[in-house]
Amino acid sequence: MTAAAGRLPRVAFVTIGQAPRTDVVPQMLADLGLPVTVEEYGILDDLDDDQIAALAPASGEYRFASRLRDGSQAVMGKPVAEAMLARLMASLDDGRFDVLVPLCTGTALPPMRTLVIEPQQVVDHLTVALAQGCTRLGIVLPLEGQVGNFHLIEPVSCEMRVTHASPYTDAADATNSADTGTGRFAQAGEALRGCDLVVMHCMGYTEAMRAEVARHARAPVLLSNRMVATLLGQVLAGRNESGL
Repeated sequence: MTAAAGRLPRVAFVTIGQAPRTDVVPQMLADLGLPVTVEEYGILDDLDDDQIAALAPASGEYRFASRLRDGSQAVMGKPVAEAMLARLMASLDDGRFDVLVPLCTGTALPPMRTLVIEPQQVVDHLTVALAQGCTRLGIVLPLEGQVGNFHLIEPVSCEMRVTHASPYTDAADATNSADTGTGRFAQAGEALRGCDLVVMHCMGYTEAMRAEVARHARAPVLLSNRMVATLLGQVLAGRNESGL
């Protein structure tokens, strides 16, 4: 779908937590560098604490972490979260928006009529491409339980080191431990020292978290949400330049 002449492009950000994502979306909009109309939705928006708790992963099931409105963390099994996201995205695929942007780097979605910028595709394929020039690639994930089962969308030939730091439960560490170097993000950076490149593989990581990991890893560190925002900005700018 294309933006009608004379109106701003309309983008829907869809989180696997609760909207609005005040921790991530403002930075992404700043990265766009152009005016846009935004609406936010979350798969957990209308659920109470008990209903959210019921989405907890089964034993051995891959899990996702996301943010609730109060800043706390919710952990869900991948199958149920992915199904809920697909349903919510389908409900938005009705011509209201020019672009749909899910705020999760681990989900696969069915085809839609509206243009979807799918973070897993963007982040993983870019990471795989950059890994071609690396001896060691570092990855930061939210949950310790994700580390053992993590894989990119395609295999890489270089060594891959994976560690964890939650953008929700460990968030204070990124700002409070700058002098001591004892926080979880500092520890993640230390674990990845020697890597040629580090990718923070969750849309919930912030610039402060990236900076703390980079300070201790002593390597370039990329934020998933900024990769996606940069691409989204170019897509929307291209539409404007084409008069779409």
